[in-house]
Formats: sequence, C-alpha cells, structure tokens
Amino acid sequence: MVFNATGALPKGANLDRYRLGIVNDRHVLIDPKGKPFYSLGINHINAVEEKASPNIFDDQFQQDWKAYSLSAVSDLERWNYNTAGYGSPEAIYPLMPYMEDSFLERNSNFLPNDEFYYPDVFAPEVQAEKLRKIRTMCRHADNPNLIGYYWTDTPQWDLQRSLSTRGTNWVIEIRKLPEDSPGRQRYEDYRSDCQRSNTPATDEGFLSIIAQEHYKLIGEATRQLHPGALIFGERYLLEDHPKVVLDAAMPYIDVISIQPGSDCFESEYFDDLYARYKKPIIICDHQCSFATSEYANTMWKQLDSEQAVANMYKNYLSEAVAKPYIIGYHRCQYIDRFNPHPGVLKQGLLREDGSAYEVLQKAVIAANLQAQENFSRYTNCAR
Repeated sequence: MVFNATGALPKGANLDRYRLGIVNDRHVLIDPKGKPFYSLGINHINAVEEKASPNIFDDQFQQDWKAYSLSAVSDLERWNYNTAGYGSPEAIYPLMPYMEDSFLERNSNFLPNDEFYYPDVFAPEVQAEKLRKIRTMCRHADNPNLIGYYWTDTPQWDLQRSLSTRGTNWVIEIRKLPEDSPGRQRYEDYRSDCQRSNTPATDEGFLSIIAQEHYKLIGEATRQLHPGALIFGERYLLEDHPKVVLDAAMPYIDVISIQPGSDCFESEYFDDLYARYKKPIIICDHQCSFATSEYANTMWKQLDSEQAVANMYKNYLSEAVAKPYIIGYHRCQYIDRFNPHPGVLKQGLLREDGSAYEVLQKAVIAANLQAQENFSRYTNCAR
C-alpha cells in the first residue's frame, strides 16, 4: 500500500491492522487509524519473572501480570516509547502496540551448547512442530494492537561463524544424519543433481536449500493463518545472514529485522542491505551497556559510563530515524536481569529493585521525543 506525501489514505483502505506504506519517499508503518507510525519499543518486558534479588514481580506485584503490565506500559509511555517489543507478557497486548514472536528453532546464538542444535528441517516431525508453534504464535490475530510477527531470535546461519563458535554448522549436522533420514537423503539428492549438471556441490549451495525449505514452510503457514499481517521474519544478528539465506527469506517477509551490536550507527551496512533488497528494515534489538557496582560484566558492548550509553542512545537513534527505510528501533531489556549463561547482566532502564537509571532514562525520554518529532517532520504528519 502506498500513501501520498501528506499521509492521506487511498480510498477504501482497510484499517483493521498495521500496514506498510510510503510517505514522502519514506518507508513507514501505518497504524490502524491510518497514521504513519515510527515504532519505538523495548523488548523482554516479561524478563521480570526471571530469578532476581530482589524480585519485584513477587514482592511488589505478587506475580500479577495485569498489574505489572499496567506499570510497564506507564513507564514506556513516560519514556516516550510506543511499542512493547518481543518478549512481552500477554497482559500488555490489549494496552498498547506490540510484537508477537516465536522461537521455531533451538539454534539461537545465545543458547549454550547443550541446548543448541540444528534440526533436520526436512523431517515431517520437525516441520509439524514448527507448524504447531506458528499456530500458537498467531492465536491473537484479531488484536488490532498487533504490529507483526517475528520468528526465531538470532539464528546462527553463517557457516564459518558457526563452525568457529560451535564446532559445527547446519550443513555438517545434516551430513551426520543417518542415511535413511529425510535430511541426509535430501543432501545426497543435492549431490547427485550437482553431478548430473556438472556443477560443484558446495556447503553454501546446500545451505540455500535448507533455508528455502525452512522459510517456505513457516512463511506460507504464517500467511495462511493471518493473511495480510506483517511478517518481520527472523531477528538476524548483524552480518550473520548469508546472502543465500536472505534470498530464501525474501518472498515470505515484509521487513528485514536486524540486531546490531555497535555503539556507532552502521550506516554503510544498512544502506547496502536496503539497496540489495529494497525492503524496509527494523532495528529489532539493540543497546550498549555499562558496568555497575554489582555487575562488572554486562551484555552488549560495554561503554565507560552510564552517560556514555546515554549519549550513544541519542546519537544512534537520531541516525536510525533519519534513514528513510528504517521503520523502527527497539531497545533490549526493560529491567535488569542477570544471565547465568554467559554470566552477564542484561541491563534495562530499571535496576532489579525497580529503581531508575536516572541519567539513562532522562536521555532516553529526550531522544525518543526528538525521534518522534523528527519522524513527524520527515513525513509531514503532525504528532
């Protein structure tokens, strides 16, 4: 759907869900009321249920998700966020725009080796389990606050990166399967096809077949269960998405979802990615962190101080909003939680006890407000 420079809707437009549009030559989300919408969100709001000391979910909210969600939404609105990112409690869904997600595979980068594995994507039982998860993911398809769907978080696709970090990769694991398994048979068919056509059988070539099988199954299922919904696809780490993988995903996704990790906006990378695929991009998970008196080790890139992280946030978000193809920015983590693997603090805007990181919060409030004002100016649409 394309909108004119003033943001006016085409005659007869269906306004029952979030859509994509173009306003003033910018890719934008359009909310159910027909207004351009720049998604500013926080992920992992439901991390409050993870072990902590003190645990305000127990002590302050008595494990009442509704009360906790009302409090979290109040915080997000005060901080000038407008989206509950992935990993939000269902009690938030009636309260504000949100993202739905599903972990379809156990091949996320953050998983320890004893929980990580590459499945046989050609096996009927594996496919049936993924379809079950897709059906569960789409259970709130009638909620107008639903912006769209994410699939697996940070899947480890890159063959060389996986080999160096895990000692294996998806193609190696398929080759190790029993000869009568669906995946091994498909691999042998691929080798035979290459021999007949006198072309080399490469790991990248078979990775492409794995990706095509994977995305066709989950892409068609998501479209069938919720026609017209926005699909944001898998949440790729920056640079961990080989071209053959993205090529396979493109027919089934509407937005490319990227998790960058730098304290500087990766302008050339995003420009190149958009130039190749011409699809809008969302920065679906990002932050930088700083050490605290309780935790020396923190997830994401650690900067020298809370003020340095505050400055980073302002600058990074400003550059992201200026890009005409980036439709949103979601920050990682609402409240502090220690992750025993790999032994780091996932740092939020609140400490474990619910108290504020005041320097960071002040910067976030101002930066988010400026981002929304800039977006309104870019789209020529009043806030």
